[in-house]
Order: sequence, then C-alpha cells, then structure tokens
Amino acid sequence: MTPTARLLAFALAALAWAPVASAATLTVQVLGADGQPAANTVVELVSPAPPRPLPTAPVQVAQRDVRFVPFVTALPAGATVRFLNQDGFDHHLRSLPSGPLGTVAPARSFELRMAPGSPAQPTATELVFEQPGVVALGCHLHGSMRGHLYIGRSGHLAVTDAEGRARLPDLPDGRLELRLWHPEQLLEQPVASTQAAGDAVQPLRLNFTPDRKSTRLNSSHGYISYAVFCLK
Repeated sequence: MTPTARLLAFALAALAWAPVASAATLTVQVLGADGQPAANTVVELVSPAPPRPLPTAPVQVAQRDVRFVPFVTALPAGATVRFLNQDGFDHHLRSLPSGPLGTVAPARSFELRMAPGSPAQPTATELVFEQPGVVALGCHLHGSMRGHLYIGRSGHLAVTDAEGRARLPDLPDGRLELRLWHPEQLLEQPVASTQAAGDAVQPLRLNFTPDRKSTRLNSSHGYISYAVFCLK
C-alpha cells in the first residue's frame, strides 16, 4: 500500500469512528394561564446557546392592508429587517414604547416615511437591529397599526402559530433553558427548563391569559406595532 493510500485509509477510519454531534428538534406548545393555546408568543433558546449564523437575507415585515404583517416577528441581534410598503398610499414607520402600559423603551429609535407601493413593487427600507430587545412599531398616519419585533440574544427563536406551537430545529441534545415573551405580558416569564433528544414536544405556560380577541383582530384585520424588548 502506498503512503497516500495508507493516509486515505487512516482518514476514512478516523471519520468512521469520530463522534457524531446529535441535533434535536423541539416543538413547544405554549398555553395561556387558562390552558388555551397562546399565539404570537416568542420562544427563545437561552442556554446552551450554540452559535448560529445570522439570516442570509433580511427578515421582511410588510405594511399591507393598513396593518403590519406579521404581527410578531423574532430575529437574532445583528439581523436586518426589510420593511415593505405594499399599500398604494403613504405610510409612516416609527418606533414606540412597548408593553401593555407603554413603559418599555424601544431598543432602537427611528421615524421614517414609507412612500406608496404595491404588492408587486413595494417601496422598501432596511434597518439593522444590533441590540437585543423589543421595538414597538406604529404608523403616525394610521394610528391603529401595531405589531411586535423581538430581537433575541440567541439565533434559535420561533413564534407560536394560532395553535400555540413553535418549532426549534437543530438544538443540542440534553438540558435546555427556554425563554417566552408575549407582547401583552406585564411581568417577564420565568426561564423554563426541559430535556431535548431527537424529536420532542414540550408544553409551557404563560403566567397570564392573553387577550385572544385582540390577538385575532391584530393578526387578521388590525394592527402591528413592532417591539424589540431589551433583554437584561
């Protein structure tokens, strides 16, 4: 056997015996204090937080039919948000204090005019959000528009759907700590611990009951005010 062949054989053997890093997929079922599914809840991996690349393309938030779409968006710190006006008239884009009482200062302040566009040819502007947190978004011209943008420390984030489910893929096996955030919360949610291995399902519960009538209006007919909640 030639030296090159021996080296190749050794490399293949080493690869065959090398430990394979396992990855888990965790589906989180979030419920309100009343036991009903809680939509629009952010689920974030707190620990361990393996590095994850930033999104290769900007996260998109649209102004469409006089509302922000989607109602809640989660992204890692350092990511770019591309705001689109798909309506055929002027909009305004500004940061607002967030939280039910409007007491949480936005992580980034801004105020922009969004010229008319269309679904096929929207007008666009991009902003980078460097600091973790929540920024409430509004439109000065249309006061009913509201929504929430959550900027996390971790790249492992998801937002629950109408059934209260969020999926976190590519997690390390073992003990995990998760944080929940909801735009209506008055108090921070306690960090939750769970075990992940393979495909797992974990129920978690908020410490309050969201206003589901308001959530339905905001998600389907109403407003979006994006918020980036500062994580201490």
